[in-house]
Amino acid sequence: MKKQIDTRKPQMFKDELPEQVFQKARRIIDLKNLGPESEKTFLKAGVKTPAQLVKMGWKKAMIKLCKISPKNNHSLFAYAVIGALQNKMWNQISDADKLSAREFMKNLRDKAKK
Repeated sequence: MKKQIDTRKPQMFKDELPEQVFQKARRIIDLKNLGPESEKTFLKAGVKTPAQLVKMGWKKAMIKLCKISPKNNHSLFAYAVIGALQNKMWNQISDADKLSAREFMKNLRDKAKK
């Protein structure tokens, strides 16, 4: 049986520093954790390049993404965005980042309910 190669994520970014990744990345999909559906959502929110994402940071990005679709308002998506900005898998971000994401997303949900 022939082994299939996973071509969804560029392997060239595997162990690079975030700064190196953002110099090479041209599309949102080039970042860890963010696939084609995420890229579509980012584009709808007006975030077209990795450089724009870096400039705005994960909190502003999450606010924009949640305005586009309330289904994006959850901690795991925030973990993915934070991980993308750090060139880490979402489950490898620090506990402090996870706590910050949970608190921020809860506040966004609470504001949306009002």
